[in-house]
Amino acid sequence: MDSFKRLQFIYKTIEECYPELLHPEASTLFFNFFETIKLKNIILPNKIFYSPFKNQSSNSQKNGFESPREITKNFDSIIISIPKSREEALGQIALAYQKIKNGGLIFIEGSKRLGIDGIIRALSKKISVKSISSKAHGKIVIIKVNSRKKKAFPEWLEYNTPSKNKDGFFSMPGLFSHKKIDPASEFLASIFDTQISGDVVDLGTGWGYLSSKLLSKCPMVKSITLIDHDQRAIDCSKKNVKSSKARFKWIDISEVREIGKKFDNAICNPPFHSNEGKSITLGQSFITAAHETLSSKGSLLLVANIQLPYENTIKKLFNDFEIYSQNKYFKIILAKRPKRHYDRDTSNI
Repeated sequence: MDSFKRLQFIYKTIEECYPELLHPEASTLFFNFFETIKLKNIILPNKIFYSPFKNQSSNSQKNGFESPREITKNFDSIIISIPKSREEALGQIALAYQKIKNGGLIFIEGSKRLGIDGIIRALSKKISVKSISSKAHGKIVIIKVNSRKKKAFPEWLEYNTPSKNKDGFFSMPGLFSHKKIDPASEFLASIFDTQISGDVVDLGTGWGYLSSKLLSKCPMVKSITLIDHDQRAIDCSKKNVKSSKARFKWIDISEVREIGKKFDNAICNPPFHSNEGKSITLGQSFITAAHETLSSKGSLLLVANIQLPYENTIKKLFNDFEIYSQNKYFKIILAKRPKRHYDRDTSNI
């Protein structure tokens, strides 16, 4: 809500101070704003919405916006709603500087909670900032680009490209645990053995660590399908999982039925944070996805923080389950044989 208030303030500023951006041939690129349906209330011509997330990209297209997979043209104005990752935000600012027309305007908005003050400090060391306004528990920065170098902020631009992390896997800012292997995933991979076979699905693969380890330890795996809603994750996983057994799907977790295939096994380290904070229902949606995509004799191996209450959801959707392994921080749940008849009201699980 606060982000939309800042967008409304930006629009009012454009109306009052930069009417050239309202010209029918002017174009505006939006980065990251999650509630794309609200952008209909921002009456700017030729609005383009970019997001690497499948659900956001699809929703923006449903709401009448162009949502390209890559940004190939230049714009009169670019509006960035900063993401959680500082490095990701800096990379987007550098990319915006490349994709803005001479004389164009870059607007950057974000909350104090997401670190807008630090972004402003980093930016002010590089270029002159035209104005800064405080609004709705955050700030708005305006940059007027009268002339631009071919590659401004070269070190920030690198954040937009996959590179090897400390463990030798390709990753990039904005992806979960992009700098090193997540300890929960490492714990789950430690119990992979040759009994895992057949067709496997990796739900929320990220940059592909679990799939990579599964293929190296389980020769009886026939195929593995790596699913993620983030195009950047799919791009990185393709670099990390070089196998003819691997298939890659850029889909939202709610779309698993569209694969049209039933799997023998599923592996998963589900997220439990959304844009609003901690979200148990997000993890539950991954369990539901596993239930929907597994065969009648299929199995799910899931790792989670030890305090997360997923057992009731699993009990409702699977005939058998057990805590297969656990340590001080994490538990691995093995669930078998998805139920085919159950109460679809999951509001209380």
